[in-house]
Amino acid sequence: MNKFFLSIFLLLHRIRDIKAAIKKTFLLFILLVSSPLFAQQTANISTFHRLLIFNDKSELMLVRIKDSDRWVTPGWYQDEQLTIKQGLEQVAGSYGVKISPPVLRGVFTLKDGQSRVISTRLIYSTKIISGTPEAPPIIGEIKWLPVHEAAKIVTYPHISMQFMQITKYPNIVWGGTQYMPQDSSTNKSEIDAFYPLVNMSK
Repeated sequence: MNKFFLSIFLLLHRIRDIKAAIKKTFLLFILLVSSPLFAQQTANISTFHRLLIFNDKSELMLVRIKDSDRWVTPGWYQDEQLTIKQGLEQVAGSYGVKISPPVLRGVFTLKDGQSRVISTRLIYSTKIISGTPEAPPIIGEIKWLPVHEAAKIVTYPHISMQFMQITKYPNIVWGGTQYMPQDSSTNKSEIDAFYPLVNMSK
């Protein structure tokens, strides 16, 4: 009789192990199926470093992208090869100039609801030390303009909003979140209230 009950006990134990194994396999299957779906829903994130290059007249350098009417300020997307310092120096070098050490002036988040892109925009201020700017192959034209005039020329409002705030309050490192429109036919941009990150005058 004892052997009979022992056999029943071992059988039930095996059944429990089998159920547990099936449950684990099912959960693993769900994870494998859901992971690609989750990855598709996750926004793409990038980091862009923007240089505000000024001359001795406190004019801002604007550049027109070749074969287009888009006016911007120079910049560079973070990659795996260069440090921030190296990347900014390379941007300046591509225009044939040497610059003073860039000073961080703004940290902004740019959201594009249409393509689910989130970009961190780091804005630096610098001055030309030597050299005369020359347009690299991807640039069609270079202009020097007072800040208020530059704001009228820049194609993308989020750029002009950034440098207008930064130059108006030069002793503050600013933060903010900007929203690009889902309608690609317009260049309007919205922003949460700017907020100070660091007050360098204190």
